[in-house]
Amino acid sequence: MYKKVIASSLILLFALAICFTFSCTRQENDTDAEKKAAIRRTIIAYITSDNNLNQNLNTDINEMKLGSKKLPSDCRMVLFVDQLYNTPYIAELENGEMKTIKQYNEDFYSTSADSMKNVLQWIIDQYPTNEYALIFTGHGTGSIAAEDTVQTNFTKLYAYGYDAHGEDSKTSTNKWLNIPSLAMVLNNLNNQHEEKIKFEYIFFDCCCMQTVETAYELKESTHYIIAPASETPASGAPYEAVVPILGTDKDEVGKAIIDEYINSTSWGNTGGIAISCVKTSEMDNLLDATIAALNSVKERKIANYEWSEDGIWDGVQWVKDKLELDKTRCIYYYKGEETGNAPVLHDIKNIMLLNLSSSEYYKWLTQFEKTVIASYCPSGNAKEPWLSAVGINFYSFDVTEDKCGAMGMIVPNAAYDDLHGFFSTISLNQTMFDLVWSNKVGWHSMGW
Repeated sequence: MYKKVIASSLILLFALAICFTFSCTRQENDTDAEKKAAIRRTIIAYITSDNNLNQNLNTDINEMKLGSKKLPSDCRMVLFVDQLYNTPYIAELENGEMKTIKQYNEDFYSTSADSMKNVLQWIIDQYPTNEYALIFTGHGTGSIAAEDTVQTNFTKLYAYGYDAHGEDSKTSTNKWLNIPSLAMVLNNLNNQHEEKIKFEYIFFDCCCMQTVETAYELKESTHYIIAPASETPASGAPYEAVVPILGTDKDEVGKAIIDEYINSTSWGNTGGIAISCVKTSEMDNLLDATIAALNSVKERKIANYEWSEDGIWDGVQWVKDKLELDKTRCIYYYKGEETGNAPVLHDIKNIMLLNLSSSEYYKWLTQFEKTVIASYCPSGNAKEPWLSAVGINFYSFDVTEDKCGAMGMIVPNAAYDDLHGFFSTISLNQTMFDLVWSNKVGWHSMGW
């Protein structure tokens, strides 16, 4: 009888233990499900640090950890990190802690279009939510030709990256991803309902990425683009201050990021970075306004018989002529060996100011200000010189708020044609037509 009582008691205790275990497990799952359901926005940081920025971007990750303590509770932050001496991984940040959720067994090019799409889609699938935002960190090359992970007959422009090691790391070097390929990746990402994702904003913490060509290429992928038109310091954005504002309204986050970027860095308001926020829904209107502006320049040149020595106007079309815009003392954001030290990425606002009549300029400016909703340019009166890796003295320009738009544009230049074959690159006057803006804006009609 005693043994039967003991046995019955043990069975009862065992049954209660099982019920308690299942109850606790169900409670945890319910809590996790409720937590996921409460998330409004997933912020993805794509960190390409398998290059000479590795240490700087490790510092950025630590800053992101600190910043995540103040990230709104209805936002989540997920990092993809490809760094030196390690295989890529995906991690989640929460309240100052970082938890690795996927470690890849082998290295691959984070600048490969296929790899990037697979990574981003995996994160989106794992973290379903109503809103997504995207941060890219690493290098940006603006208009400079770079070796691309996408196989082409020649190198492309507007690259993001670079990744020094990938699947064939023993034989390869520094692979980039060009912007048309990036647009292809972002335009083919879908949410849990199989609907195309349009990011609330994309923040490029990379050099020279704010250009009309880039913004036009990515306009279907995001509502806003926040990016520098100029070079940026290797230390990048002050993420401890930036991360808490990544969950703010998409209409406000751009200006907030710019304010924190400028005010929280070591060089403060005397710094040398041109940065802006572009509303992509206005890019078609800006294109129309720019076409009209360039046509007015062309018509004025025709009326005044201003063309090159070998150019002939036959009353119908240009023959052998290339209309050059006045670039004298125009603000620009890059020059280097790749361009024969010729200036590249001229500030679009400044180039229009130099080449349009007052009435034409202010008509164009009205649309520009609807497109670039926030910007910052370093003052020419700053006490500290602008630190440029390519030797640009920003303060040699006449920089004031009304002359600088913090947005670059490829302006064709006869000097670029002299570089045909230089370092196996092709003239910017040719490769710019790989980008939709350059085809639509009318450079061909001006002889380029």
